[in-house]
Amino acid sequence: MDWTIEFLEDEDLLYIRTQGIMTRDSANAMVKEIVQAAKCHHCDRQIVDHRKTTFAFSVMEYYERPAVNREIGISHTWKIAMVFQVLNEDTHFMETVFRNRGYDFRQFDDMNEAKSWVLGN
Repeated sequence: MDWTIEFLEDEDLLYIRTQGIMTRDSANAMVKEIVQAAKCHHCDRQIVDHRKTTFAFSVMEYYERPAVNREIGISHTWKIAMVFQVLNEDTHFMETVFRNRGYDFRQFDDMNEAKSWVLGN
C-alpha cells in the first residue's frame, strides 16, 4: 500500500491519501507517519482519503484497530474524517468501533462533506 501525507496550512489539517491494499502492517506504518506529521504541524484534524484503497482486515482486526492506533500515538483529541469510494458494512463497523472507543471519527463517501465536517463548517 502507498500513502502520502500533506499538511494543508490554510485549513490547518492533514490530508492523507492512500491507495492499494491495506493490511495491518501497512496501516501501522502509515499511522506512525501520521502521528509524526501531526506532532510536527501541531495539527489534530485529518482527512484520510481511502477511495483508492481496499482493506484486507478481518473483523477482529477492525475491532482491535482503535487500541492499536492508540498505542502508536493517535489521540482522542483528533478529529478524523475517512472518505471511502463506497460506504458499506465494513466502513460502518469501523466507524462504530472507533466512536464507541471515544474517537471523533466519521466516515464519508463525499469529499466535500468530509471537509466540511472536519473543519466544523
